[in-house]
Amino acid sequence: MDTNLEICSYADGNLTGGAAVDEAARAHMKETGEKSYAKAMAEVVKTAREAVADDTREFKSRVRAYMSQWKIGEGEARKRVAAHDPRMKIYEADPFGPVMVTDTPPPPAVGKVTIQPWEPVVHEQPAIFAVANVLFNLPRDEYGFITLSQAAEALRPYPDELQKAASEKMDYYTRGEISIQGMAGSVSENYPRAFDAARRRYPALSALYASGRLSSQSLRELLPQILVND
Repeated sequence: MDTNLEICSYADGNLTGGAAVDEAARAHMKETGEKSYAKAMAEVVKTAREAVADDTREFKSRVRAYMSQWKIGEGEARKRVAAHDPRMKIYEADPFGPVMVTDTPPPPAVGKVTIQPWEPVVHEQPAIFAVANVLFNLPRDEYGFITLSQAAEALRPYPDELQKAASEKMDYYTRGEISIQGMAGSVSENYPRAFDAARRRYPALSALYASGRLSSQSLRELLPQILVND
């Protein structure tokens, strides 16, 4: 599979593409002197999305045209587009299969949160507190649950705060992995390996952090106290 597509697939929540992201991020750090693994990962994801954007749009446009012209389903249209143009073959299907997070994604405004590296908050309330205030003030059912659609609608005006909150929590879980696994050495030395471990342990939150993919599970991993129904 094309490396850029692997990276994009990973950023969309398919963690089986992590090796490509890790290799690209480390190469970027070596070439540029970047010290932050999280910043390097964000940069390679951005570059990969830009690299495949034109071909992805063209493939989708052709699929819609085939569906309309021959009155066929999307799956058959994808096969015909790939068969008629070998350059489009890699866009026919994701060989890694569906992403691990299966909850319904939020509306586009939430799903397009810009990836930003984690930065410690100075002289302001941590973003996770702001997100918690929004969610814990929502109306609840008789058992104390809110719904994913409620949460998505309430958080729609605050995409940056949501992304910052996910970043803060990923940093918290990353530092926790260093402690849990008893990694010797400094935090900076162990951070990349611990960050990978945190991504595997909390895939839904990782997807929210990387691409804005909101789900019930990502909210539970962000705020374990929250009760969410799909």
